[in-house]
Amino acid sequence: MVKYIDYYKRLTTIYEEYKVFDRTKIPLCAAENYTSPFVKQGLISNYEGKYISGYIDRDKEKDFIGSDYLEKILLLSNDMAAELFHAKYNDFRSLTGINTVALILMTLIDKGTKILITDPQAGGHGSLPKLCDNLGIQYAPIPYDYMRMQIDYDGLNQILEQDSRVSFLFFCQSDIIQPPELQKINLPPKVGIIYDATQTLGLIAGGALPNPLEACQNIIMIGGTHKTFPSVTCGYVATNNDNYINRVKQNISPNFLRNVQVNNITSVCLSMLEMLKFGEAYAQKIIWTANALGDALSGDGLRVKCTEDGAFSHTHQLFIEVPKEQVDISYTHFRNYGITLNKRKTAYLTGFRLGVQEIARYHFDEHIANLAHLLCLVLNSPEKYHEIMNLKATLALCKSDQYVIDDLFMELE
Repeated sequence: MVKYIDYYKRLTTIYEEYKVFDRTKIPLCAAENYTSPFVKQGLISNYEGKYISGYIDRDKEKDFIGSDYLEKILLLSNDMAAELFHAKYNDFRSLTGINTVALILMTLIDKGTKILITDPQAGGHGSLPKLCDNLGIQYAPIPYDYMRMQIDYDGLNQILEQDSRVSFLFFCQSDIIQPPELQKINLPPKVGIIYDATQTLGLIAGGALPNPLEACQNIIMIGGTHKTFPSVTCGYVATNNDNYINRVKQNISPNFLRNVQVNNITSVCLSMLEMLKFGEAYAQKIIWTANALGDALSGDGLRVKCTEDGAFSHTHQLFIEVPKEQVDISYTHFRNYGITLNKRKTAYLTGFRLGVQEIARYHFDEHIANLAHLLCLVLNSPEKYHEIMNLKATLALCKSDQYVIDDLFMELE
């Protein structure tokens, strides 16, 4: 038998196994979401693998023949994102959220300056310090109040007043139940803000969280498009600052990227159609689901962290505290039972990070108590296999989607 047939069989087996896992899992990973078939149409478009160098105002005489057609997608994505995020510059050419972080660091941070970043011990993304080290960028942590689960604004403002080398604040919270309150920062005129909204981009688009771009002029918002913003993987840059616009648009491509994934950007455009139609309701459902689940888990005796005002969350995430010695073994039980979440052993959380953005797209409303009971069983009585599996199977039946466009043309008729 020809060997490529064997490879194909292996590939299909792997995919079929994953489909079973995906169909039966309980999705509580804060970094993932469900992408509708409507949105996935862009991935199989003929734009895949085609080249466009530069941005809309590029030198067309030096660009690839046919790139004019791709430019129309870039223009459309800018117009749609401008409506959602109120930015005059919107760029989806970068590949992922962390790819965007690297591009922005290389583009905006001048040699000899210093940036303040969200410490990974305070929920910051673990890749940022490593990227700064590799790029030779000097950095220090943004002060954090671990008791209040919030930035130490007095300490931050003191640093900004005393250290003239600081050029940017980089907010990059990967774990976030309470967004930064940017209005509490006394920002010097020469200091800018890089705001990584990867986790909360859909909540901002839906109006459930304040738009960081409205906080000040010296701000650039970046992110990824596959968490609370339910799309395919893509990077995003948005700003109203002309200086940042001029520096960014010519550097992303062709300086740092050559082949822009226009098929992905097409899918992002389809996602923006869903967000323009359902974004407000979806964002509100995320916040409601997070707090309803937090309340149910707390009622069942688990320790769920709260924000400063007593809410369980102002985002899609929840933090469950467990004894340090229990974290690893409980994580193994969650893995074996097909419940996706993340374990944490940091200064602000020893336990688990949950995200509800995916179940908020399903019909879990009347089953929050059952979901909380399932999590409690896995944490406290993992040996109750049959009870856990029966409860999990019941919850898996709730995974029919909402806040999606089935057929746009039928809806327009």
